[in-house]
Formats: sequence, structure tokens, C-alpha cells
Amino acid sequence: MIVRGGTFGPVATNTYVVADREGGSALIVDPAAGSSRWVAETLAAMAVDPVAVLDTHGHWDHVVENHVWDAQGIPVWIGRGDEGWLAAPAPFNPALFGNPPPTPGVTPAAILEDGDTITCGDLTLQIVATPGHSPGCQVAYDASTGQAMVGDLIFAMGIGRTDFPGSNHDDMVRSLMRVLDELPGDTVIYPGHDRWGVTLAQAEPYARVFM
Repeated sequence: MIVRGGTFGPVATNTYVVADREGGSALIVDPAAGSSRWVAETLAAMAVDPVAVLDTHGHWDHVVENHVWDAQGIPVWIGRGDEGWLAAPAPFNPALFGNPPPTPGVTPAAILEDGDTITCGDLTLQIVATPGHSPGCQVAYDASTGQAMVGDLIFAMGIGRTDFPGSNHDDMVRSLMRVLDELPGDTVIYPGHDRWGVTLAQAEPYARVFM
């Protein structure tokens, strides 16, 4: 898969355009606040059409611009457990996000389960359910290129918080152990925050501090 990334919004959330290699198709991953213009320009520059929005989880900073793409007929996909947050997305602590105005909700076109595969042109991604940071967190893994959209499961130098409503630290540890065990260490990760392009093996020592 071909990945382009940008960082947006009050808590520096990463948004990605993930394209296949030959088919002219792309996924929009985690449309953060203020990302839509960049996404549109990136899609045009890559000469690809969006197939879907893929939310790695349902927290406000990752889904706030779902409605921009939903209004254009682009379906929204999210993991089982977080679909309820899309009806009326809102930050847990509005002041932290500058007290944003209400965010229009969307109805997801697909609720993804552990073990599902999703396709985008000639790209196939495996869904790995990784609850902990939120109940419906998920990783999307491309085995053919050794790359993964990991959301807020693991960062270059840490892991996602587990002190939010719906978070569970024990689930987070189990999810981390599963991903570290099942995915190759040289898998290149694209997290929801922090820098991207490091490998799981490089990120693992920092994650283990919190496990």
C-alpha cells in the first residue's frame, strides 16, 4: 500500500490516505479536525478515488470530519464496539479541544469485526480487533507490504491512554501482546499520533514500559 500522512487538530492527530498500487483507489483513515482540504488535495495529487473512510476507533479527534466524506457518498467503516459514538461525536473533555461546535453524526456503512478483510482496489487489509484504548479499536494490516494502520494502540514511543470512558488497561495489554506476537517485528506502523514509519520492533520497548 502507498501511504501519505498529515497531522491535524488540537491534539495532533494523524490522518492518512492509503492507496492501492494499480487500481486508483484509496482509503481515508481517521479524518481529523482540519484534514479535509489536505485529504482532497492528496487524493487529487495521487490520482485516486476514495472508496471508504476507515476509522481506527471512535474517539472525536479521529472521526470529527467523517461527515465531510459521508456527505459525498463515501461510506464510513468502524470497528465493532465504537459504532455508537459516530451518531453524535464529541470530545470527552471539550475544553482540551477548544470547545468545538457540535459535530454532525454519521451512520457507519460497515461495522468491522476481528478477522475481517477489507479491500480497496487491489489492496487487501486484515482487521485485527485491539480493544483497550476504546472498545472498538482496530488495526488494519497489509501483509503484502508489511505495513499497518495501528490507530492509538501503539505509538513510536508509547501507547494509547486507558483512562478514558470505555478504556480498559487489561484489554490494552492483551491487544498489545497479541499484535506484538502475531505481526512481524519489521511491520511499519502508522499510528494515530506521534511520528509514523517506525517498525513494531522499534516501538515495542517503549510499549512494554506500560504493559
